[in-house]
Parts: sequence; structure tokens; C-alpha cells
Amino acid sequence: MTRVCKVSRTARSAAVMLMALIMLFQVNEVYGKSKKNKIDDKHFAAPNASEDVQRTVKWIGKNYNNQLLPFGVIDKQNAVIHLFSNTGEAVASGPVLLGIAKTDRINPKTLKKRLSSIGPSERVTPAGRFQVVLGPDHRGKQVLWVDSKFAIALHPVVNVPGQNRRTRLKTATASDNRITWGCINVQPTLYKNVISSLFKRQGFVYILPEETPVEDFIRQVSLVSPVKK
Repeated sequence: MTRVCKVSRTARSAAVMLMALIMLFQVNEVYGKSKKNKIDDKHFAAPNASEDVQRTVKWIGKNYNNQLLPFGVIDKQNAVIHLFSNTGEAVASGPVLLGIAKTDRINPKTLKKRLSSIGPSERVTPAGRFQVVLGPDHRGKQVLWVDSKFAIALHPVVNVPGQNRRTRLKTATASDNRITWGCINVQPTLYKNVISSLFKRQGFVYILPEETPVEDFIRQVSLVSPVKK
């Protein structure tokens, strides 16, 4: 019995040591991948991106904030989305339609309202860092869910009578791209050919603020998603 206990303890100790080694190997492997996939200037190739977007992407890469997942950065002021692979290589960019209200926070009271009763000042595309996932909307069509709590999704542009959404996406200016209740509309080809495959497993979307400097945005994101040293 004593011998059995000793063998059992030895086996358990060996198992614990083995698990510790496996965990250490996994940590080193992830860290090694992070170092290898670190975003640098060579990866960032969005020539039309604003300084705020460039600063944000470099910060994401330096701190591995995307967790080696693909990501997008939405520049609300210029009404454009920039899409990147998990290693930070620029994949595509394109215009977006956004919420009418030029603010960064959604009033929680809108959760209790019907869509038709949400006023223009409450139709907000919120700023923040969002872990996104593909899924069906209330009609069963696939969308990229950005903020499921407030039903904010990214999807191909929809035809709403009297709003000329498709035309708004094609114009050269961003001034007419504020029309939605908060969801992000993109060109159907961009969604089908890039977004639906890029975010097949998950990813992140960073929506830059309009009311505060991007430095404050980065600081706030750092607090809720600590960087990896």
C-alpha cells in the first residue's frame, strides 16, 4: 500500500511537472509568434489612412492588442474602414455609412425604444474596441456583430427608401455618410470578398472617437484590454 502511494505521488508529481512544461511551451510559442508577427512600418500599408488610424495601428502592433487576430479600424471622421490581417498587413479599405449622431456613446435608454422612436441625436455608432463575430441578424442574414448589446452590426449596405444609401457610399466626400441608426454599412463586394472571410473565426474592430483625441482612446482601450509585455 505504501509503495502504491509512493508511486501514485510520484506519478502525480511527474504529471504536474509535465503540465507545467507544456504550459511554459505554449506561453513561449505564443510569445514567439507575437514577436514574429509584430506589426511594423513594413506591414502598415494604408496610404490613404489618417494620422489617427496610423497611430492606432502602430499601437496595436507594438502591444499585440489584436491578440494575433484580424482587425479593422473605422475612422468615423473620414467615414472609412481599414482592414488588416492578423499580422497587421493592410488587406483592404473602403467607405462606410455610420450613425447620424456625431457622438461616441450610446444612451442606454435607447435599449427600451423601438427603432422608429430613436431620434437622430440617439443614432450613434459607438467608439471603442470590439471583439467581433459573424452571426445571423433578426432576418437570418449574416452580419458581423460589433456591439451585440446595442445591436450594432457591420453589414452590406441596405436599401432604405428615401435615404439613397448606395449613392452616399459612392460619393467622394464623407459629409453624406451619416445616415444609419448606428450600424456600419459597407459595399456588398467589400463584405463578401474581404470581411466575411477575414473575420471567419473572430477578430477585433476599433472604432475611433470623434469627441476625444485618439491618445485618450488608446489610453482607455489599454485599461480594459491590458497590453502584453
